[in-house]
Amino acid sequence: MESVAVKEFPKAAGDAGQVQEAGLFTSHCFHLDGGHVQFLGRVLKMQGSTLLIVNGREAETFDELAMAMPDRYDAKGKAISASIMGDRNQTDSSILAEKLSKRYQRQFYVSVNVQMDRLLLPLFEKALVTYMHDHLEHFV
Repeated sequence: MESVAVKEFPKAAGDAGQVQEAGLFTSHCFHLDGGHVQFLGRVLKMQGSTLLIVNGREAETFDELAMAMPDRYDAKGKAISASIMGDRNQTDSSILAEKLSKRYQRQFYVSVNVQMDRLLLPLFEKALVTYMHDHLEHFV
């Protein structure tokens, strides 16, 4: 099984920067490397919610969007999710949105635009959670 490495965008001279702040919004870009698949992540942290877009590094698309938020009436901290755009069945976006919302007790909008199989998905999720743990200020 291939290992997953995490690295950030290098800051370029004159670049708008890795992190941009405008009022109550913060944007952040990062790379997750998973062996033969490399992911590009974009995050928009807003007051009370987070938008996470995941693409392959070769092309950026926006094929689906799911939203999840904590259920305030459930003592176990479960999350409620819905597909906003794309396939109405349970997708990687809706599953990830629900997991992140439950874990961080925050509303998450998630768009995963990479085909993942049973082996790649756990590697991606582990790399993402590790990256989020190390850079939590960009997500929550």
